[in-house]
Amino acid sequence: MLIRTNKKQSAASATIIATIATIGIAGTLAACGKTAANSPVETGPDAESLLPFLPNQVMRTITTSRGMAMQILNDRRDAINPKVVLTFQGKGTAVTWDIGVVKAAYERMPILRGEANAQGMAAGDVVVTGNSSGALLAAWFSCRGITAESIQGAQGINSGFPESLVKENVGEKFREILGAISDGKEFGQPMDLIMPLVDQIALDGACVPKLPTVILASNQDINDNRRWLFTDGRSSRSFDITDFSYSQRKSSLTFDSQKVGKICTYFADPVMFRYLTENMTQEERLCDVRLIENGDDMKMAILASIAEPTYFIPVQDPVDAKLVRFDAPGVAKTRRVYNGGFSMPGVVQDVKRLFPEARAIGTGRWEYSNAEVAVMYSWYDINLNNLQERSRWWNDLETFPTDAQKSRLLERPAGLSGAGLSRRYQEEINMGYQRGIACLQPGNACLPVRSTTFGRDSNKPAFTKPAGQPGGLEIKTRQGLDPFLQ
Repeated sequence: MLIRTNKKQSAASATIIATIATIGIAGTLAACGKTAANSPVETGPDAESLLPFLPNQVMRTITTSRGMAMQILNDRRDAINPKVVLTFQGKGTAVTWDIGVVKAAYERMPILRGEANAQGMAAGDVVVTGNSSGALLAAWFSCRGITAESIQGAQGINSGFPESLVKENVGEKFREILGAISDGKEFGQPMDLIMPLVDQIALDGACVPKLPTVILASNQDINDNRRWLFTDGRSSRSFDITDFSYSQRKSSLTFDSQKVGKICTYFADPVMFRYLTENMTQEERLCDVRLIENGDDMKMAILASIAEPTYFIPVQDPVDAKLVRFDAPGVAKTRRVYNGGFSMPGVVQDVKRLFPEARAIGTGRWEYSNAEVAVMYSWYDINLNNLQERSRWWNDLETFPTDAQKSRLLERPAGLSGAGLSRRYQEEINMGYQRGIACLQPGNACLPVRSTTFGRDSNKPAFTKPAGQPGGLEIKTRQGLDPFLQ
């Protein structure tokens, strides 16, 4: 049974909730997996593997109906017909698991092999998406393509995490949150701690997306209900999971409300930007859309998506001109601020609605703890597990960890460093690899059972048909990936 917190709580009760959530969030947003027998032996992450891979790039300019001029790689078509959506589901510092999954998928799915299928990849066969820590890998492969070299290089990403973050020190986070609540301030690590890694991923600002890409970030300027941070007495905002919008009461004297914006923003490369803004209405599209056309935009996407509560402080977008917002009477016009990728634990729905024949593979995510659900409901009026179910409803295969694997990953010892930490990272990569190989077999969809209430799928999304086709057939999901397996 999930803990539900009264949204009219006092500052004191918010402190208690924050205490519970710190234990849950700090522990649960970290990892997932079990060591399988006969795991491949590999060297540990090496800082040299993070060196930029810079292919020759030829650029051209395209324009949108909104008048924006954007640059795109010359070997990419404006019109794409993707066959696979590869979505990196955030798991805190356990991006190691996802690296192992990608390695397995690369071996089992020829369509992912950039070297052998360069023209197919260039034509948009594969879309990469990511949220939270999954944004790190989505950006990594977007900048480099999916190749043996880029997969090997990705194994060094975890070595770039700040030591204090890798340790997931619950006690320190507990004290930090309590102090922040007492002072009415934000909490989290400063972004400069992880900027060297973000710079590496975005090729020191030289990145131009090589693959159709969507990275998700949550909109703090719209979703924040934390009363202990507000002294202006603003009315609480309510979340509508059907269209991912927030509404606010017009006054304290009426129950009438008006929509003020969407919970999230899609950071998208030029081609996906055009599809998301021109092929979907703003009412049915779950998020706002923000353009990625260069390395600085990609860095902004990463920072916006990893700025999760208890990890990093929220970040403000410096380039509002590249953002297409939900626009309606009463919509908030404040400066855009991002606070992580928690609002969509699997970025698939709108992508599959644009490309109904594509099949989606998720790298896996476990359920959130009761403490996480309680605090996030208190702060943002959302139920994390409901959001999780809505996201995974669209997957055709998901390499989610078994209970034993999840336990093992959540047991990463504190205080590891050097060779010991590298060995641990390699063990977690191997766990994801072995699970990926096991799931990517013909006839094996590796999908969690859908939860039902009195036989009804209560987490079924409101929009399940192709974009712009209200009378169309419902999009098929949970089909596995048999057509693409070797």
